[in-house]
Amino acid sequence: MPSTRIDFLIDKYFQSSCSEEELQELMEWVDASSETELGQKLSGIWKNFSSDTPMPEEMSERILTNIFNHEEEATPIEEEYREPSFWRTTYGMAASVALIISFGFFGWLQYNANLKRTENRIVEVKSFEQHDVLPGGDKAVLTLDDGSKVVLDNSANGSLGKQGETDIRKTQSGKVVYEGGQVAATKPMYNTLTTPKGGQYQVVLSDGTKVWLNAASSLRFPTAFTGNERRVEMTGEVYFEVAKNPKMPFKVVTQGQEVEVLGTHFNVMAFQNEKVIKTTLLEGSVKVSNNEKTTILQPGQQSKVGINSNIFRTVNDVNIEEELAWKNGYFQFNDASLEQVMRQIERWYDVDIEYVGKISNEHFTGKLPRNTNLSNVLKILSMSEVDFKIEGKKIIITP
Repeated sequence: MPSTRIDFLIDKYFQSSCSEEELQELMEWVDASSETELGQKLSGIWKNFSSDTPMPEEMSERILTNIFNHEEEATPIEEEYREPSFWRTTYGMAASVALIISFGFFGWLQYNANLKRTENRIVEVKSFEQHDVLPGGDKAVLTLDDGSKVVLDNSANGSLGKQGETDIRKTQSGKVVYEGGQVAATKPMYNTLTTPKGGQYQVVLSDGTKVWLNAASSLRFPTAFTGNERRVEMTGEVYFEVAKNPKMPFKVVTQGQEVEVLGTHFNVMAFQNEKVIKTTLLEGSVKVSNNEKTTILQPGQQSKVGINSNIFRTVNDVNIEEELAWKNGYFQFNDASLEQVMRQIERWYDVDIEYVGKISNEHFTGKLPRNTNLSNVLKILSMSEVDFKIEGKKIIITP
């Protein structure tokens, strides 16, 4: 296809004015083009769009929304970013995803797979919207020392009561804060914060330690820290920013592992359906121990401890952004298997996963926001060799 014709079609596509015949012509060029040719063409467009500065995050999210928009009018893009007009479409999901994946704009999902763009595939993609699932959000249950429960997503902001000498309140920003627990109660009092599938939450402990819980996680902690250590227990995935107190080490206990710190930032992933417990350090140092071994992690390192085995190893130069993507509002994968990807989907969208036949060996690399509906995620994943179907709260996957 002549270069001028390609430019013409791409420009029309960006302005959402392609006819069916022109869209088909453009898709055929995408299918026939080498990655290099396609990348060079789109790279030139990108340079015209933004010469030397990265696209603002809010802009890239708006563009992604437009790509998924099937209404007559896509969400308008602010005028200062409209040179040239960009990625607005009401139609042709397969082509838009193909272009994104081929060039890798904004780090959105790319994957090692052959793209399939058939009419049947497009029908499947549209069917996702008929059985859509909303993303997770701030949901949690706080279990007090006497066993009573507070559903935090339904409770009003302000005071939630007292536990001993400690005040508990819910802030406008949607987190639970423990305050004033400097005096020991007659006996230790423990609370447990639990997030369901499709939930996440933040809590500030009585010593000032900040904690983020991912979906399907829990944290058991004293309402006031006394004695010679600060000890909490967790399941699932939790990120800690521990308040410094050299005289009172902070200890995180999970199945088969203990992490001890004085004051630092780290993430622990210990889901039962994962093979290993991963502890990732951002700053400071932590001591990780199990029955077999103890190691000291430095920033950028990660320990992997087998949940049902004696595996214990240290990984250097970990991708911190990937490990903390959940906390920062993203899915991020680096050569992740289909099963690894779907376990995250299962937890965040509160769905069940069913595999029919042999599980595909597809691997995925890329990043996309967690605040999007399930249909949008499956639209992208379905461009691989894997088929997805939503039935109620179940995703059925066939190779």
